Amino acid sequence: MNHLEEQILCLIRNRYKRNYTGGIKVTRLLSGYKLVLDLGIPDKRTIQIAADVSSEDEFLKFVEQELISRQLEKVKFFRGVVNYPEDD
Repeated sequence: MNHLEEQILCLIRNRYKRNYTGGIKVTRLLSGYKLVLDLGIPDKRTIQIAADVSSEDEFLKFVEQELISRQLEKVKFFRGVVNYPEDD
């Protein structure tokens, strides 16, 4: 885990008062950064946050604002199963 990933985990801990235990990967792009949070559940998609910024500090500020605006603490996942009636 690199320094930027550790700082993002600290942001999550401070914002949500919880420890994030899923996968985390920060990638340096040609003109910015991309954060991928793996929820650790096979049926669920990953959360991706990307920004066209020039420094790690700008990206951290962007991620912090995204964590506030997305309100991820309110997200809940459910699995739905459709049962069709049998034909007579």
